[in-house]
Amino acid sequence: MPIYLDHNAGAPLRAEAAAAISRLLADGRGNPSSVHRSGQRSRRSLEAARAQVAAVVGAEPRQLVFTSGGTESNNLAVFGAIAAASRRRKIISSEIEHSSILAPLAELERRGFDVVRVASDSDGRIDRERVLAALDAETALVTLGLANSEVGTIQDLASLASACRDIGALLHVDAAQAVGRIAVHVNALGCNLMTLSGHKLGAPAGIGALYIRDYAKFAPTVFGGPHENGMRAGTPNLLGAVAFGAAAEVAMNAMSTESDRITSLTASLLARLRDAIPGLRLNGPLVGRLPNTINLTFPGVLGESMLIALDLEGVELSMGSACAAGAVEPSHV
Repeated sequence: MPIYLDHNAGAPLRAEAAAAISRLLADGRGNPSSVHRSGQRSRRSLEAARAQVAAVVGAEPRQLVFTSGGTESNNLAVFGAIAAASRRRKIISSEIEHSSILAPLAELERRGFDVVRVASDSDGRIDRERVLAALDAETALVTLGLANSEVGTIQDLASLASACRDIGALLHVDAAQAVGRIAVHVNALGCNLMTLSGHKLGAPAGIGALYIRDYAKFAPTVFGGPHENGMRAGTPNLLGAVAFGAAAEVAMNAMSTESDRITSLTASLLARLRDAIPGLRLNGPLVGRLPNTINLTFPGVLGESMLIALDLEGVELSMGSACAAGAVEPSHV
C-alpha cells in the first residue's frame, strides 16, 4: 500500500468533503446569484460553507471571499492591497515565501515598486526587528507566511500587527499551510488579510479563500458581476466551497487531538531516521514548526534519485514546494 507523505502539496480528499460534494450534486442545480428557488437553495449552501470556513480562523463569514485557491488568494491580497494604497509604493516580505507571493512581488518590482525582502535565519525564522526597521510611511503592505510550506517554521507575526497599523500599512498573512494544523485566529494575529487553501485541509484543489478585514482598504482585481461582495467577480465554485466548508469543520474539530497524534508520529519517524542514517540533517527548527512537516537533507545522495527510488517502493514525498516541481536547483527556501 502506498505511503503518502506529501500533504503540504495536497492532502487526500476527506470523506466528509466527498459526501458534501455528492449531496450537492444530487440536490443542487441553481446559480447562487439567481433569485429563483434553485438559485436560493444554492446560495444557502454557499453561505453555510462560508460560515464553516470562516469559523476555522475566527472570522465573520462576510469577511471571507472564495477564490480558486491559495495562489489566487495571495495574488488578490497583494494586488488588491496595492490597488487601494493610493501613492504608497513599498512592500515588505521575506526571501522564503511561496512562489505565489514571490512572483507577484517581482512583477510589482518590475513596475517600479520598492520591494524589501527580509532574510531568515538558518531555521527559517524571519527577523522581526528587520521587518520593523523597514517599515515607514511609504509602506503599503507587509506580506509574510505564517508557516513555511517546505521546512514548517512557524513565524511570530502577531507582534507585527500594531506596528503595521500605526504606520498605516496592511498586514497580509499567508496561512495556507497553517490553517487546520495549528490554531489560527485572525484577531489574535491582527492581520488585515489572510490566505486559506482548501486542498491543504482535505478539500479538492481549485478552492481557496481570502479573509479581508476591511473592504474599504481593499480593491478588486477581477471585474464583472457583483459576486463575493464585489471583491471577486465570477460565479463561485459551489462544489469546491461546500467541500472546503466540510473539510474545514472536520479539521477544526479534530485539531487538538490530531495535532498531538501527528507530532508523535513525526518525532518517531525523525528519531528512527536519525538512528539509521549518519549525517542526516533536519532543515528548520526542531521546536516551533508545523507538527506534520519535516524537511531533511540526506548525505551522499541526489534528491531526484532518492525521490524516484522511494516512489518505486510506494513512498510518496516531495523535494520542496509542489509549485516548483521539476526544478533541478535547490529550493530557494
